[in-house]
Amino acid sequence: MERKNSNLCLAIVFPLSPLITQNYRILENPLMIKKYSLVFFFLLAYLFTWSNWLPQALNSRGVTSIQVPDFLTFLSGYGPALAAIIVVSLAYGRQGLRELFGRLLRWRVGIQWYLIALFMPAFVILLAIGINKLTGGTSPDFSAAGFPFGPAETPLLQKLVILFLVFTLGFDGLGEEIGWRGFALPKLLERHSALASSLILGALWAVWHFPYALTKGTFLSEVPLHWFFINLLALSIIYTWIFSNTNGSLLLALLFHAAGNVTSNLLPFLPPATTDLRIYYFTIGINCVIAILILFLTNDNLQSRKQVV
Repeated sequence: MERKNSNLCLAIVFPLSPLITQNYRILENPLMIKKYSLVFFFLLAYLFTWSNWLPQALNSRGVTSIQVPDFLTFLSGYGPALAAIIVVSLAYGRQGLRELFGRLLRWRVGIQWYLIALFMPAFVILLAIGINKLTGGTSPDFSAAGFPFGPAETPLLQKLVILFLVFTLGFDGLGEEIGWRGFALPKLLERHSALASSLILGALWAVWHFPYALTKGTFLSEVPLHWFFINLLALSIIYTWIFSNTNGSLLLALLFHAAGNVTSNLLPFLPPATTDLRIYYFTIGINCVIAILILFLTNDNLQSRKQVV
């Protein structure tokens, strides 16, 4: 099997070698990278992440038995962040990197934005649980909530602290948001309205997850992909709303992402903790309603281009 996998890799690499050589030449041209910075960013983000997720997906379905090196796990988790850092360093140099990481230090925003970033995800899920109960659904089994970083009986406060640190500093936080909202969103806002930028980024963000959705045993493999896609489009509008109203603060986007993942881990409304997806569907509906309200209430801002410095 190892020989077969090696032959498969060689069969893929050799025909692509002229293209790879050409891409190396392009990478030596900062002006070319700057002109197509978003294209290079998304290609690298997908490449870094899918180099691990695609083999894992194929392995989970018995198609292959490829042994993925440990370093690819790191690359996959931090794929968007690494892609952003590479593109920015090549195209914009040290000044670009200072601007990219400087967004993490933009903490002087109104207290209301911290409240929104930290508590909106919990509000949405608890509201979905309530609507589900009122419409004849069953309450989630809170004892089914797992804790991947310790025993299930770990005190709630300790769980909150550990999960928040993991999802802030780990793959889901810094690993994604430095790329999505730190680099891609500001670049999209230079050319498109906030609404168009949100939808473009939301769609590419959703597609980035597809190999993970093909991996058996993941929660995404248990939910309809089209609903997940719609949910990320709605969430992308909410992210842009927060981003644009906090002077392009990457910190607030990071907190919002982490809060959403912490809440999803503590409240068992997703597979494998449950097979009933009613609450999940209600959360999607609520996110869509919030996104629509943002569109109506901030129509001028979302329809026009908004430079975020």
